[in-house]
Amino acid sequence: MKKTILFIGINLFLIFIVLLITELIIWNHENTFLRSLNVFPPSIQRLKFHPGIKNFSFNPNLFPNPNEGWGRAPEGLQYNKKPIVIFGCSYAYGYNLEKEQTLSYKLANLAKQPVYNRAWTGWSVQHMLYQTRLEKFYEQIQEPEYVIYVYLNDHLRRLYLMSFAAWNILADEQNLRYKEKDGNLIQIQNNNPILRQIKRLYLTNELHRIYVEKYILKDKQKCYDFALKHFVESKNEMQKHWENTKYIVLFYNDTSDNKVFKTNLEKNGFIIIDSSDLTNENLKDSKYMMPNEHPTEAAWDLITPKLIEKLKAIN
Repeated sequence: MKKTILFIGINLFLIFIVLLITELIIWNHENTFLRSLNVFPPSIQRLKFHPGIKNFSFNPNLFPNPNEGWGRAPEGLQYNKKPIVIFGCSYAYGYNLEKEQTLSYKLANLAKQPVYNRAWTGWSVQHMLYQTRLEKFYEQIQEPEYVIYVYLNDHLRRLYLMSFAAWNILADEQNLRYKEKDGNLIQIQNNNPILRQIKRLYLTNELHRIYVEKYILKDKQKCYDFALKHFVESKNEMQKHWENTKYIVLFYNDTSDNKVFKTNLEKNGFIIIDSSDLTNENLKDSKYMMPNEHPTEAAWDLITPKLIEKLKAIN
């Protein structure tokens, strides 16, 4: 019996060592590759949240100063009008751009309205839902005229992935995902420390990604219904505090077949604006898209004036 226990213990230890070495090799390879691309402009170097620079501890409870990077509101551009709130991922946040080059800054500057940028790199609509359930969120922002969510095709996939570490065991865990229970969305909690570490393994992340992409996303309608639930519950939370706000989903360079999804959003009180309706330009062109697949300043220079025209037409 003792020999069996010893044998199992030794093998478990060896498996642990192999996994740890694998994680170290992957981490080193990723960082070496990312640094070789020289893709870190000053705006990213100051934030120091990219894995190629430094691990970033995600804490959605924090609302730091806009100068610190998260939730970049174009401070200094304060106008005597109702504000605009922006949600979304790195596109809306302005990843790889200086503050003055972002959608939120240009929108504030042209529309002459305060803009609060509550987007954050890598996330989907669950990040909006989380914030809208925080009382602190409403303490900081007065009732806006518009809430705009910048939607990408990939956001559907991210709804099922973002309870896992973004890269590997050496990166900080990003645990923010919801499940349906009794008709409502509740946040998935993982209080088991062993399972948390297993989830942070690169291999675990890859297996989960493959599972989501190969099986979960096959049922597109079910996935869109799940995304719709996030949008509706976020809107319901905001309407408890903001009765007269208009809610907009800006589909950026949308190429997926989601007409039913858009129709259902409209039925639930969202106004749909498609970037293809704002411009005939190819937003995938190198003029408008960086090599790392993020919008350039030229893209927002093109879109922002036309977006403002659409907003004015809504009233």
